[in-house]
Amino acid sequence: MNESRELPPSDVGRDSNDTARHVDRHSRPERLAPNYDAGGSSFVTVAIAVSVILAIAVGAYAYVVTSPVPAVLAPVKTALTPAPPPSRYQAVYEQFGVATLPADFDRKNPKIVRYLDQFSREPCDSSAILPLMRILDEAGYPREAAKSGHSFSTRCQFYNDVIGATFAYYEQINDHTSALAIANDAVKEDEARGRYRFFRGTAYEGLKNYKAALSDYISTLQLFTDLSNVALSEFYRVSRMYVAVGRPCDAITPLEMYLSYDVQKRQTAQITRLISDYAKAGNCQATYANGGDRIIVGPNNIVDVTINGARGRMIVDTGATSIAITPSFAARARIVPDEQNMITAYVVGGTVKQAPGYAQLVQVGTTTASNVPLTISTGNDTAFGPQLDGLLGMTFLARFTASLSGGVLELKPRPLN
Repeated sequence: MNESRELPPSDVGRDSNDTARHVDRHSRPERLAPNYDAGGSSFVTVAIAVSVILAIAVGAYAYVVTSPVPAVLAPVKTALTPAPPPSRYQAVYEQFGVATLPADFDRKNPKIVRYLDQFSREPCDSSAILPLMRILDEAGYPREAAKSGHSFSTRCQFYNDVIGATFAYYEQINDHTSALAIANDAVKEDEARGRYRFFRGTAYEGLKNYKAALSDYISTLQLFTDLSNVALSEFYRVSRMYVAVGRPCDAITPLEMYLSYDVQKRQTAQITRLISDYAKAGNCQATYANGGDRIIVGPNNIVDVTINGARGRMIVDTGATSIAITPSFAARARIVPDEQNMITAYVVGGTVKQAPGYAQLVQVGTTTASNVPLTISTGNDTAFGPQLDGLLGMTFLARFTASLSGGVLELKPRPLN
């Protein structure tokens, strides 16, 4: 920063008579250079002195220019440090896509040599991959650790622990795009593994693709076989994504779902406040859940359900995270499936692919709920059994205090504050 300095006071405006006024020499202020009197000029003496000084300077310059440079002043040639020889494990590094590691990496990190030796003999040795990744990360190369795990998985085999470590290293360096790539590969390898869906949802959330993250977080829930043992965090992720896509009323349902499995133990001030805040943000009170009823259910807990004016037969299923319907029922109810964000869920006999959808109005007996998320089992009209249109799951039931006993389904709206 340039320092500001005060300029000397200007002589402009000084009374011109001041300079002509006679002032006794001893009363004048001290100056950096002396004042000379007008009498007795010393010009000739000064000129001679200046000439002598100039002559000496010119002679000195000529001597310096024409004299040979002394050996001590001659430029010193420095020897260049030779580059380290290439690593004997270069082929292994290339196999893992980490050939950019320093050539002397394994010499400076001798712990890794054992595992590089293993891979040089057995390129898909599953016992060596996690230790190798850990050493790379500890040495300050988390990206290379992640790339090693990714390469191993796609070349050899997908192991749950290797996928988890690879994803964690990518997320550690905030490379959500690469994290999404390994999660996508893992989901293709095993579509029914909820952990891989969770990884992909996390990567989508990091990339701010909240709609895709929502679908994967819902899939994560639906791939649990027993929702009553699932942690609050899994439900809250779904709520958070509903808020992110601008649907605060839908954000209430996952929290109500979590509470429904043990209200007395799970109801906390924090959850109550979240539900109340979401309800206020979406003005949900009037449409979230209305009416109360005791409905007679048929054998196998089959009940009549009306969606957007279309009537269907559905199984009451408190283990299903969502209302799930067949493609033909979706067409009758004028619900368009979002096939860009598919969900995977367990059903009797295996897993099915489902597309997210949205019902304007769901009615069971005299109870109603508006704007209810659901899923559509694309391309499978018999996913839930013959002559059945779907499952009445928790995106509807969690809005009520629901009990099913003795062939009677009792529904009472849950308070939102």
